[in-house]
Amino acid sequence: MNNNGVHFMMPTIFNDKNEIDLESMNSICECAKNSNCKGLVLLGVMGEAHRLSEEERNLLIEKISEIAKKLSMILTVGVSAESGYLVSKYATKASEFGAEQVMVAPPIMKKPNEKVLYRYYQEVNNAISKETKIVIQDLPEQSGVYMSPEFMVNLDNKLDKVNSIKLEDPPTPSKITKIAKIKNQDLKIFGGLGGLFFLEELMRGASGTMTGFAFTEVLVEIYDLFSKNKIEEAKKIFYKWLPLIRYENTVGISLSIRKEILKQRKITKFSYVRYPTPSMDNDDKNELDLILQDYL
Repeated sequence: MNNNGVHFMMPTIFNDKNEIDLESMNSICECAKNSNCKGLVLLGVMGEAHRLSEEERNLLIEKISEIAKKLSMILTVGVSAESGYLVSKYATKASEFGAEQVMVAPPIMKKPNEKVLYRYYQEVNNAISKETKIVIQDLPEQSGVYMSPEFMVNLDNKLDKVNSIKLEDPPTPSKITKIAKIKNQDLKIFGGLGGLFFLEELMRGASGTMTGFAFTEVLVEIYDLFSKNKIEEAKKIFYKWLPLIRYENTVGISLSIRKEILKQRKITKFSYVRYPTPSMDNDDKNELDLILQDYL
């Protein structure tokens, strides 16, 4: 599978009744396709997966899988959970609906144990079909689990369905270099973190990014220019958009900011987040309006 490029990390859009707005979700998919994204990522941390019922999860996987197939886009579904049983159940369901990739972050562990963690990923590997691949999500800020380059490369060497790492353990550029020195050639590395280090990640050997920056077409343009060795052009665009990328990454309210931008761009109809996910206050919205004057 050629999965190089930009994969759009989809937020889950809720209407004013706190229900999933499928029309907005479809619009996000269309926007990602029109932006020339390689794929869609559903039910990640920024998709508020932990705020969804199992019924809602299955509804989204089913509907977005259908759309992704029509649009010829790779679908990656987040299946991370707090037990081997549950992660296997989520992974099986995503695989049955036709997801090309499942994204798996470690469970929260107060005393990380590599043997237990290996078993966790092994259970996912055994649960999914041979057509579905695994994206290892390295996200210690959320999981509290630090995975060394050696451990992740070992997962790739021993589990036949691992094909990528989504690296979100800053500083990501230096960790990319460490992994690149010891990995199999076929193992791909993708950035995240809202695109905050996207240019540097590409320069260190990343195959793309899986993130939800609200102007995803900008990330695609940077990736395309970099792929054509037009480094200076890619650099100029990246630095032009960096103030907004930085602001969208504001700790605590980053998802709320992203949803508000998508609403202002008329890609979605609503910008609600589910409590207790933090929302923007009026001062935050005024700051965003000031920054967006340079981009909208």
